[in-house]
Amino acid sequence: MPTSAKDKAKTIPQRADIAKKDTWDLAVLYDTDADWEADYKKGQSLIEKAAGFAGKLAGSADLLYECLETNSALSLICGNLYQYAKLSQDLDNRVSKYQAMTDRAAMLASQAAAAFAFVEPELLKLKDDQLRQMGGQFPKTNVYDFYIKELIRSRKHIRSGEVEEVLAQAAMMARGPSSAFGMLDDADLKYPVIKDEKGEEVQLTKQRYAKFMESSDQRVRRDAHHAFSSVYKAHVNTTGATLAASVNKDIFYSRARKYESCLHHALDAFNIPVEVYHALLDNTETDLAGLHKWMAVRKKVLKLDKIYPYDVICPLFPEQNYEVAYPEAVDETLEAVRPLGDRYIAMLKDAFRSRWVDIWETEGKTSGAYSWGNYSTHPFVMMNYNNTVDNMFTLAHEMGHALHSFLSNQAQPYPKAQYSIFVAEVASTLNEGLLLQSLLKKATDKMQKLFLLNRHIDNTFGTFFHQVMYARFELMIHETVEKGEALSPDLMNEMWQKLTEQYYGPAVTMDEFTQYKWSRIPHYYTTYYVYQYATSYAASQAILEKFNAGEKGIVGRFLELLSSGGSDYPINQLKSCGVDMTTPEPVKATLKLFAEQVNEVERLTQEG
Repeated sequence: MPTSAKDKAKTIPQRADIAKKDTWDLAVLYDTDADWEADYKKGQSLIEKAAGFAGKLAGSADLLYECLETNSALSLICGNLYQYAKLSQDLDNRVSKYQAMTDRAAMLASQAAAAFAFVEPELLKLKDDQLRQMGGQFPKTNVYDFYIKELIRSRKHIRSGEVEEVLAQAAMMARGPSSAFGMLDDADLKYPVIKDEKGEEVQLTKQRYAKFMESSDQRVRRDAHHAFSSVYKAHVNTTGATLAASVNKDIFYSRARKYESCLHHALDAFNIPVEVYHALLDNTETDLAGLHKWMAVRKKVLKLDKIYPYDVICPLFPEQNYEVAYPEAVDETLEAVRPLGDRYIAMLKDAFRSRWVDIWETEGKTSGAYSWGNYSTHPFVMMNYNNTVDNMFTLAHEMGHALHSFLSNQAQPYPKAQYSIFVAEVASTLNEGLLLQSLLKKATDKMQKLFLLNRHIDNTFGTFFHQVMYARFELMIHETVEKGEALSPDLMNEMWQKLTEQYYGPAVTMDEFTQYKWSRIPHYYTTYYVYQYATSYAASQAILEKFNAGEKGIVGRFLELLSSGGSDYPINQLKSCGVDMTTPEPVKATLKLFAEQVNEVERLTQEG
């Protein structure tokens, strides 16, 4: 029987249905899979060169420089190989060829790390002054200067050559929990059919679930939430096992490198004091009154007898909501970032023209959105665009990441191009803030202003409060295992339930599926990642306020930050923009602004 137009609209598009201009051009990485194979062989040949450097580094600055350059070239090839394979896999997780290529690329990277594992232990046999002196004799002294500085700082956590080789070889096994969860979450899980606002049956996907959570119909929100969450409830033993395995992996590496805890290990990678993490959680949790009030305001505006977790992100003023076609989202983003200058706008326009973005959701495609920089070519932005205001903000967010990578790669040599995650989210959330301000300027009446304030409050809720809550959960599960206790799905359910009650406050009634949300958060497979959304959000709001105040030179300093890559520690990079994350001020200012905006929504809704 032929598929009707209505039925086709409800099904998930296939890759063949998408116009070429709306897809990635992966040929800028490799024209063909055969070219990928050729580069793979080149990587293998560079690995074979490693043995020729072993035991000789201390005697020659020139030989050390050649060794580091060879390792950098190998790292660049491994990155390209992995990215091409993984991007191809992300376009359709059902294609086993690219799953295999991704695994091969990861294995090559592990072999490369093992082959050059002797470098740092061998160099650390030298005194600090000797290392600095050798670096000063390099043909180019500004390429590995920060590497040597970091090597000296991390001296006590670098092990013998033999141990470093074992740790490098363990990298493939360490990917196991994340890979298993990813295959379950993106390829194997199938979601039920629910009825939409018109009573028509729709197959749930992650993107459609997100859109249903914005529905003005509580029945649709409830049905989508229950149907979606029931899938994770049914697999909670599997996700519990993968997350517990990931935590054990983190503990293995932190103890192998002689860190006090996983938190110390994760934050030390970028020289971030652990006090920054604890202060973020503690300062937020001592001032949740604004968030609790927001839940009460939501309940009142929505006219609900009871408000549940599936009611906390839908727009309060749905009549003001609207769909945003992709070309319109592009135009709005370009207009919003005008304060960043003509060069930034020109680069962004070129990005949209040059197929940096894979736009549409298709069957088998990895869910969500991300930006993935590349030193050899341009960054790649994954979208699953579905014409929502939220997706427009996501596009601005990811393009902030993309331009950050592009500027860093242009300005820095490869060894210093990769910026830290701690700084990464500043560029993306600043773009969102600029977009909000641009839209607010166009708001012509009270209801439009309320809609946009609602959107910003919800953004703060998701990017700041939720991430702090997630960070607390991550700390709890790691500390549980570090104390010698076991993680179980029941224990993690209990932790999540209590945290949700603490953060959401007394106005919100928990439902039976609240406790399972931890089991579907992929960020937990990247150690201590989520807190940086919150710290970055607080930092970006502080920088945006400096823009608004007309602080002299702030735009130039911000663009310098985007161009600085990994040439300095992130705390210092933010200080160059006048934001000190070692103090409580940025977090407290974010909480204060949030409370003020909640009060403003309450005031406007009470007007006649």
